[in-house]
Amino acid sequence: MIHSMTGYGRGESSGAGFSCIVEMRSVNHRYRDIFVRLPKEFAEFEDRLRRLVMEHIVRGRIDVSVTMEEAGESLRTVKMNHSLLTSYVHATRQLASDLTLPWDLGISGLISLPGVIELAPASVDEEEVWSLVEQSGLGAIRELKDMRATEGAVLAQDVVDRTHLIEELIATITERAPLVLQDYRIKLEARLKELLGDATVDESRIVMETAVYADRSDITEELVRLGSHCAQVYLVINQDEPIGRRLEFLVQEMQREVNTIGSKAQDADISHMVVDIKSELEKIREQIQNIE
Repeated sequence: MIHSMTGYGRGESSGAGFSCIVEMRSVNHRYRDIFVRLPKEFAEFEDRLRRLVMEHIVRGRIDVSVTMEEAGESLRTVKMNHSLLTSYVHATRQLASDLTLPWDLGISGLISLPGVIELAPASVDEEEVWSLVEQSGLGAIRELKDMRATEGAVLAQDVVDRTHLIEELIATITERAPLVLQDYRIKLEARLKELLGDATVDESRIVMETAVYADRSDITEELVRLGSHCAQVYLVINQDEPIGRRLEFLVQEMQREVNTIGSKAQDADISHMVVDIKSELEKIREQIQNIE
């Protein structure tokens, strides 16, 4: 099954007084880039979450966002720095005594001093937290892959339809190619008669010139290879694995054959069909840029 590289997924789980939400967004990319955003108190899970994504996603840029929300029990706790508070009390009492002023720094004033009270992460079981992150991550991955598969099916059908059009153009060019040689011989004979007038036209000369032209403009091999590449597209597109790069290679090879046909076939009708094939190949190339 073909997968697009564009999609979105969301997973959510809860436990131990908080919930975990994982969101994933992916877009097309030549390789695989994974960007993870976690609350700083759970930054140690970044590598594990990255490896989890790598097990399921082969290609694309994937942005992973993890949100931890409190659900009844706070994820933070108040931490009191008693030694610092004692130092503040001693220093301010000494200052008040030195200045012969009353010491009136009450409790509200003391706890507002820098560093006296801090918010610290609550003590939680690391593996229990990771279990929630993993569960949410797998849920997001499932949704992401489902969306990528749905869009991938649309892209695959479009590639197949355009490949059919290219095959039809190949068949038309194959029928036209022998007529090009006949037209060349007729035009050559007419040109020679025009130049020589009543003089006898050397038939062997016409045969030789026609043979040279036929050799120079023969596109049989290119048409065969182009048809073979079309057949390969159908085989590759039905494989149950990432195929984006294989399709890119096939399109490059098809483009090379079409360019050769265009340069060798000196015929207006074939040239127009070559342009049509190039147009379809460009549309296919644009589509496979988003195929995993």
